[in-house]
Amino acid sequence: MDSPITVKAALLQALIRREGYGLDLIERIKKETRGEIAPHQGSVYPALRDLEDEKLVTSYEGPPLPERGGRPRRYYKLTALGQKAALEQARVVSSFFAVPELA
Repeated sequence: MDSPITVKAALLQALIRREGYGLDLIERIKKETRGEIAPHQGSVYPALRDLEDEKLVTSYEGPPLPERGGRPRRYYKLTALGQKAALEQARVVSSFFAVPELA
């Protein structure tokens, strides 16, 4: 069954907690939704570009990494507009994301 949550909505929810790079965001979404949502790289990166075009996220290059042959990772973070959108949609998607345990 297909998830009623779009990849863009899932990315916004993952980014509400902290910034991240593509593969990190994919793993975070899988973990936080207990596997209910498992986006693929082929849909995540175009969605991140769309979110950036919509001014909901911004991106920057991190430092070069030896394990990536000296290439940097591209990190994404919410803009103020993106944070507002993510908070507004949080009620809708909250049933799919794991509730953090309180210490």
